[in-house]
Amino acid sequence: MTPARFLTLLLLSATALFSWAQPSSDQHINRANTSEPESLDPQLVHTLPGMRVVNDLFDGLVHRNPEGKIVPGQSTSWTTSEDGKTWTFKLRSSQWSNGQPVTADDFVRAWQRAVDPNTGSPYAWYLDMMSVQNAKAITKGEAKPDSLGVKAITPDTLQVQLEQSTPWLLEMLVMPVLYPTPPGVLEKHGQNWTLPENLVTNGPYSLSEWIVNEKMDLAANAKHPDHDKLAINSVSYLTLPSANAAFNRYRAGELDMTLDIPAEMYPKLSKELADELHKTHMLGIEYFAFNTRKAPFDNPKLRKALSLAMDRELITDKVLGEGQMPAYTFTPPYMSGMPKMTTELQQARDERLAEARRLYKEAGYSKDNPLQFTLLYNTSEARKKIAIAAASMWKQNLGVKVTLENMEWKSVLAKFRAQDFEVARASWVADFNDPVSMLSIFESDSGSNKPGYQDKAYDKLLSQLNKPEANRQTLFIELEKILAESAPVVPLYYYVSPSLVNPKVKGWYDNPRDLVMTRYLSLKK
Repeated sequence: MTPARFLTLLLLSATALFSWAQPSSDQHINRANTSEPESLDPQLVHTLPGMRVVNDLFDGLVHRNPEGKIVPGQSTSWTTSEDGKTWTFKLRSSQWSNGQPVTADDFVRAWQRAVDPNTGSPYAWYLDMMSVQNAKAITKGEAKPDSLGVKAITPDTLQVQLEQSTPWLLEMLVMPVLYPTPPGVLEKHGQNWTLPENLVTNGPYSLSEWIVNEKMDLAANAKHPDHDKLAINSVSYLTLPSANAAFNRYRAGELDMTLDIPAEMYPKLSKELADELHKTHMLGIEYFAFNTRKAPFDNPKLRKALSLAMDRELITDKVLGEGQMPAYTFTPPYMSGMPKMTTELQQARDERLAEARRLYKEAGYSKDNPLQFTLLYNTSEARKKIAIAAASMWKQNLGVKVTLENMEWKSVLAKFRAQDFEVARASWVADFNDPVSMLSIFESDSGSNKPGYQDKAYDKLLSQLNKPEANRQTLFIELEKILAESAPVVPLYYYVSPSLVNPKVKGWYDNPRDLVMTRYLSLKK
């Protein structure tokens, strides 16, 4: 390791970049969550509703402050070798909520658990994307978890060994799959370790109560080293899948922050509650996923026909009307490092529909022999409107007969895991601000690959992104071209997050992943 190439960031200098909320007495905040968290286990959580809560309960090595800067979390500083393959992190003195010290071994155990096939982590692929040594071999069952390139040098020193340099590694470290796990707790309680009576955390808050499908109550963790800096002493996450229900609770004073608003009320609220309405452009996309592993959607011509037949502008402008952008590529065009490009989805409508009908016919379908399938979506007013609009477009433009089916989000996730669907509504929000965070979910082995898409050429191009000589922008375009041609998904629109925030809430900030940390919030007296 060459000292001249060390990259060291001290906690003292980093904390100057942001301000914690000032401590106050007995401050409680009520926040909306769009669904029940699928898990509070850092290695198993993989949706935004779960991550919102887990980010309050656990601290990783680093996190993002309100300005979007990477700042120390459980670490105080880090260094990297000259070749960028060895990273060393110094940990701060800290305790778990049960009083045990947080050590480097807690990170080693968590990372090994993440890639262990027996864990079934939806984010096991993430460590391979980071290029952590042996991650890919372990997830494939070809190596043991303890061969992963992570080790505890001392109780307060963690070393990470990469197979190749990953310049954006720090950006990737914010994900919950890399958060530590408490010693002895999983061994003692098994799957029940995340129940309120068993859960041990190292973040600024601890879980005090969980009423399923109603709310989760968190209280400030007295063992956290920044406990004295917290303004919010307790927080409740109310499970509110309905934007109308959340809005009603907000107007009644029972909710301080929403995550959405009823789409039809946006024009009115943007005038009447202009000071309370916030709109954030997110690094995320709404899409329909085809089950590419089962007929008839193993046929790329049919998939592309359905994608071309979608009038995205009608969805963004007429169905939603909250400033969403139509999606013509999977990666948002405003994402850092994404080059400009166009696809067939941006053709004039007549040309686009003519091509859609040609492909539909070549796939063996016609008005006399129409395609029939079920479109699955998770229950909500907005999702229902989009599903109805999509079904209408497919019928009008191609003659397709679509049956709509809705269920709770957890049930939809179970359908994805079992590949038990035909076409389903899905979404993705980037883990960090780089196109690779969008495009990597279509890698054949990715746990986030909802369509079950497999393409060796795509995988090969994706693997080249980390190489020093790679022309990343050219690769991004080539990857998007493959997706446009094979159409494993129907891109619909890029997210905006219109939310209502009570004026008494201080410290609220725009977050492109819709993950605002409670630790930075406070209430006006």
